[in-house]
Amino acid sequence: KEKKLDFLLDVGCGGGQSVNIFAPYFHEVLAIDPSENQIKEARSQNKFAHVTYKAGFAEKLPCDDVSVDVIIAGASVHWFDRQKFYEEADRVLKPGGRLVMFGYWSPKLVPLGLPGDVTRLSEIGSQLIHDAYLFGAKWNPDVKEVYLLIYNKYTKIFNEIKYAKKLRLNHFTEGKAWSLTDVKGLIQSIDSYEPYMKRSDKSKISEQFVRSLKESWGCTGMENSDVKMKVIFNFFVIVADKP
Repeated sequence: KEKKLDFLLDVGCGGGQSVNIFAPYFHEVLAIDPSENQIKEARSQNKFAHVTYKAGFAEKLPCDDVSVDVIIAGASVHWFDRQKFYEEADRVLKPGGRLVMFGYWSPKLVPLGLPGDVTRLSEIGSQLIHDAYLFGAKWNPDVKEVYLLIYNKYTKIFNEIKYAKKLRLNHFTEGKAWSLTDVKGLIQSIDSYEPYMKRSDKSKISEQFVRSLKESWGCTGMENSDVKMKVIFNFFVIVADKP
């Protein structure tokens, strides 16, 4: 059994999804996010006594110099002032410490237990969630550059990393058995969703997605929690080690 590392820092933790994966391998975890709403949600779901959630920013990490073993930034680094983040990461990482950044584009949705052509229903559902991901770029031109970083699998970000020891994995796939409730929550965590909700309360993109998916999949009479599916994520990962 591998020895646990001392300290993990999750930057841009959102609702804590990544923390739940990595926390068992560390003695202490600090997870930060600029959104108070996301931190509140993460705290409400926290199952680990050694995990702390707090509001914070990538450009001013709330950690001592050379104190962190691993920094992770899951689906978040594309929003940072990256040069400031790299400088802060270098400051807080221990010698030999690791910086891990990963992202993904919209997942594939495969219905489970519903009648009909699974391939066709999957194509429809996957297109609907793809459209939900693109929504932010449609109303905010400033987001388009960010979305290009994701489309190109963080190629530009990889080239920005100054550490000599670095690698990238472009085809890391993970499937999860989720309900429509889970997928709705995923859409609400999309980076552009919260500013959109502040901008307009007339239409909620997650509610629109739920309605459209239920109509397309022929399950309008079912509760969201009863609509089951396999959600397939295709991740791209960057790993870089501080000398």
